[in-house]
Amino acid sequence: MLDTRAYRTAFGLLWGLLGAAAAPHPALAQATLNPYADAHYEYDSNVFRVQNSQANLLAIGDPTLADRDLKSVIGLDGTYLWSEQKLTATLEGRHYNYDHFTELDHNEYLADVALNWKATSLLDGILEARQEKLMAPFQLGNSSALTIDVDRKISGTLDLNINPDWRLETGAYSHYLKSPLQDFPDFVERETSGQLALVNRSVAHLTYGISIDHISGRFENAPSVGSYNQTDVQLTANYVVSALSTFKGAVGYTKRNETGDSVSGITGLLSYTRQLTPKTSIAFNATRTVNSYVAAGGSELDTGANLVVTWQATYKLGVVLSGGYAHSSFIGQFVPGSPGSITAGRTDNSPLASLNANYQVLRHVKLHGYYNYSSRSSTVDLYNYTDNIVGIEARVSLH
Repeated sequence: MLDTRAYRTAFGLLWGLLGAAAAPHPALAQATLNPYADAHYEYDSNVFRVQNSQANLLAIGDPTLADRDLKSVIGLDGTYLWSEQKLTATLEGRHYNYDHFTELDHNEYLADVALNWKATSLLDGILEARQEKLMAPFQLGNSSALTIDVDRKISGTLDLNINPDWRLETGAYSHYLKSPLQDFPDFVERETSGQLALVNRSVAHLTYGISIDHISGRFENAPSVGSYNQTDVQLTANYVVSALSTFKGAVGYTKRNETGDSVSGITGLLSYTRQLTPKTSIAFNATRTVNSYVAAGGSELDTGANLVVTWQATYKLGVVLSGGYAHSSFIGQFVPGSPGSITAGRTDNSPLASLNANYQVLRHVKLHGYYNYSSRSSTVDLYNYTDNIVGIEARVSLH
């Protein structure tokens, strides 16, 4: 029933967009539709993100680690502009075929509709509804077989320009995630959140303020799981040094209480971007956040950093190199019998690296080659793994 409602909603909104595009509209209105198709073919050295061949043999009865897969995508982007309003929609269908692990063959979809609105010079905001059906990532450890997640989020913001110096920003969302666990096929996480922020823009090139977020959530349909509440208070700043450099930062405190346990501490982010040359730029960011660990109905404290270097060699060729590191501490894993259920105290260290090259072959044809490296070193040996992915993507679009 959930999927049916989502399809009806998404297609209803898309038909509205198409109707708006086809109907007569004011001279200032503009509508565009962009159908596209692409195909990814990749080699994955460790499909199930397991420690070794022996672990895979025990889990699924097959010692094979690597496989090749083909991802086929058909989609449609739509945009409708009128006055100062912008309506966008994306519909996408995907199909995965695996050479060896054919039991992983499956379909996915994405439906996303957003309205960026502005009522007056004082009031603006965004409304968005998004639903995606996709394969659960094996690195979460929530199953040793194919499981399909359904992820739905409805969100909105309403922002008020009080005067030239002060801006009040508010937001809310409702999030539903059905993420089956190995012994609990109806496992669900539900969240609602509200945000309030006050921002000052009186200093040239600098905005600063304070934000408060509150999240209420619960896990359902598994023993011993329950509800949680999380509050974040942060001081924020955004400083444009010049046309070439930007700093963003936030620092604050997060407290999360849940059934049987709690976690709290200093959280925040630091981001820096710099245009080194007309063709080369760098971006660095570091974060510390409290998140849900859905694979076992608990929470985790994540600290990480990454560096991205972008080189736009020509107007057709762009190369992006990135590397990062993440440290995760897990608190309160509750679901008995779940692969992710372990005692508190587990920590993971995960280095990541990727290389992407994009080449615009023709106006409507793009090639994308990529290499991704990931690994995890955990205090629980079961979760150790190393993985390499090499792939190529060809995309054809109308625009």
